[in-house]
Amino acid sequence: MFTTNHYHFASANETIEQRIRRRLGSAAIVIATSLVASATEAALFTSSFLSDQVLRYDETTETFLGVFGQANNADSGLMGADGLTFAVDGNLYVSSFRSNEILRYDGTTGAFLGVFGEASNADSGLTTPVGLTFGSNGNLYVNSFGSDEVLQYDGTTGTFLGIFGEASNADSGLTSPDNLIFGADGNLYVTSFGTSEVLQYDGTTGAFLGIFGEASNAGSGLDTPTGLQFGPDGNLYVNSYVGDEILQYDGMTGEFLGIFASDANSPLNGPINLVFGPEGDLYVSSSNLLNQGDEELTNQVLRYDGITGLFQEVVLDAVNTEGQLLVPAGLTFSPNMTVPEPDLSWGISALAALMISRRLWGKQR
Repeated sequence: MFTTNHYHFASANETIEQRIRRRLGSAAIVIATSLVASATEAALFTSSFLSDQVLRYDETTETFLGVFGQANNADSGLMGADGLTFAVDGNLYVSSFRSNEILRYDGTTGAFLGVFGEASNADSGLTTPVGLTFGSNGNLYVNSFGSDEVLQYDGTTGTFLGIFGEASNADSGLTSPDNLIFGADGNLYVTSFGTSEVLQYDGTTGAFLGIFGEASNAGSGLDTPTGLQFGPDGNLYVNSYVGDEILQYDGMTGEFLGIFASDANSPLNGPINLVFGPEGDLYVSSSNLLNQGDEELTNQVLRYDGITGLFQEVVLDAVNTEGQLLVPAGLTFSPNMTVPEPDLSWGISALAALMISRRLWGKQR
């Protein structure tokens, strides 16, 4: 009661100049709020290799969202969920390691859309697919782990286009290709798991360009590389699976820049994949499936500071996923994770209000 009466008393006795100043402040607040857009939900997707599922996690609210639609064995025959990537059509593409197929799901609902064209063993000889990515030409490139090849498919129809250039064991020594990514230079970079190297290919022709700088066991101690990713700084980050390390290389020359993160300062144990999040931090899937020995199986997605490499937290594990996370493999963020453009109509209205208020203030003065 007192606050309301006091407000009316102040309004009745303020000068015109004070009132205009107050309105100017209000206009500024409108402009500030109208030009700041709220971030959309940043959904982190991870494939759970042994439970044959794709799981989803809301990175903003830190909430586990469960299985993504029909991306599981019961509904779509997904067996050994591995590589994940979104296409420009907004759909999610998943490599089904044990059924030798690339499966496609609606990127919003998770509804199963079937095998992607000829991306299967029956149609193109695809054998135990792992990493997959879309090129600037719109085509899909898939690592055929079991046949030591990078295969190429029409990005719209799924028609098989053959081995990508010289990206095979016969032409470049590629052995058990695990993951792949296109660089800013347009070239394709592939982790050769069996030879402990990162190999580089011309992004248009597929011509073999050699080992990328020092990204090899001989050059930097890289041991059975799995995931690789270019960071916001332009450098290349590579998982050294047996070494339990994430190694950093100059993104242009391939010069070894050192260990970015390791098991020395975090629970990293058999890093499989990695991806930079919307806030710039690095997310890494970690499981010691291949070098388990007498150890218990680890199932975690870890987060590191994207600049310093300092360990931040365990994002996902078997406990907070209700036991569904069994050997996390592929990692990707939803394509709508970016901050949307501000609502210009509100911004223009606010600016108009500010201009009118300034004109009134000028006349009063």
